[in-house]
Amino acid sequence: MFKSSSRSSRPRSKISRDGLKRALSPIQIQLLSMGGVIGVGLFYGSGVALTLAGPAVVLDYVIGGIVVAIVMRALGEMTVEEPTAGSFSRFAENTMGPMMGFITGGMWWFFWVSTVMSELAAIGLLVQFWVPALPAWIPGLIALILFTFANFLHVKVFGSVEFWFAVLKIFAIAAFIGLGVFLAIRALFGGHHVAGIPNLWRFGGFFPHGFAGPLQAFSLVVLGYSGVETLAVTAGETAQPEKSIPRAISNVIWRIAILYIGSIFVMLIAFPWSALVGHHTSPYVLLFTRIGLPLAATVINAIIITSGLSSSNTGLYGGSRMLFSLSQEERLPKYLRHLSSNKVPVYAVLATGIAMSLGIVLTYLAPNTVYVWISSAASFAAIWTWSTILVSELLFKKRSRSHVLKFPIPGGPWLPMIGLLLLVGILLAIMISPLTAISVWAGIAWLLFLLVYWHLRAKSTPKP
Repeated sequence: MFKSSSRSSRPRSKISRDGLKRALSPIQIQLLSMGGVIGVGLFYGSGVALTLAGPAVVLDYVIGGIVVAIVMRALGEMTVEEPTAGSFSRFAENTMGPMMGFITGGMWWFFWVSTVMSELAAIGLLVQFWVPALPAWIPGLIALILFTFANFLHVKVFGSVEFWFAVLKIFAIAAFIGLGVFLAIRALFGGHHVAGIPNLWRFGGFFPHGFAGPLQAFSLVVLGYSGVETLAVTAGETAQPEKSIPRAISNVIWRIAILYIGSIFVMLIAFPWSALVGHHTSPYVLLFTRIGLPLAATVINAIIITSGLSSSNTGLYGGSRMLFSLSQEERLPKYLRHLSSNKVPVYAVLATGIAMSLGIVLTYLAPNTVYVWISSAASFAAIWTWSTILVSELLFKKRSRSHVLKFPIPGGPWLPMIGLLLLVGILLAIMISPLTAISVWAGIAWLLFLLVYWHLRAKSTPKP
């Protein structure tokens, strides 16, 4: 059972109960969560998803957006009551027992490691837009070193770095949406290319690859949205989380809806979708190239690379804080909870960074296929995390009937149940697609590893 909140209205201490510094401002945590979700998964992964599904990919993004909105409201309800670095891992333990808490934390760590590995691979491919002969693993290695160093610094410095990364990404998407709307309007008055709503069905139909197309693209869309839940993990280092978390969650939901669904829709109506696929670069870059603006394409490509750095930066932050939280609970070795003089869990950061370096090796071995493989492998962990959040919320609400919640999810238990049904449908879609079924098997293999570890070591360790 979560602790009831009887906190005073005075600002919280700058040091949380976990020992972490509460140095992140409300605007930083909003942009931190957006930094996690707006990464290469949107800028680069959307091109792969578009190749698989055609214009019907917009349905995947709409469904994914609905699920994200439900998950974030459910998570916000619990986070406001108990802001902690462990977030949904702690919530799962409080509602479903220690084993579920440990497994959820371990699955989320696996998600971020896999996601950042795919981001590193994509960064290398995006750099080849300028230097085709450069091996893709080299830019990824440089990026890994840079954001690992950034995570060793004071968390306030980390928040500032992520702030500017997120600003650049939002600028890139806003510029893209603005250009797309301009092209669509210009085409109505005799432009030189085909634009408008009919582009959704003009080139091979709305389902050019049949209904199997959107099913195959679901794992990439899920990965594109995943990471927004990092907002709740920042609660352990957020000043006045009771006020800042609700505001951040509400703002992030509608901003992501506009930036994701809006940019995908504009992309589909601004230019023939078939002209934006089949290349090892982002459709956001290709659109500028196709209309004869190579300089703009170069600028957008540079911003997309910074988005990969940003998402990786967020991923290392979130993954290391989860290891820190599990170590505090005595489920992992105690050295992972060691804090530096800056109150940063340095060994948790280092361990997570070393695990992510596996992506450099895979990029070296298979640079052209590593992105799709690792991206799909991370989707199972993302679906597990979201499902656990919704189940935890249902159990939490059931146990808290006598307690007036500060940020209750609307719709009672029905909204989380709708979210769970949508997640089951997405998982089934991924399972029946030969291209993305590996995501399920890779996730199940990691789940089995966590179960074995729990029964051999973590289960017998007394919690402090």
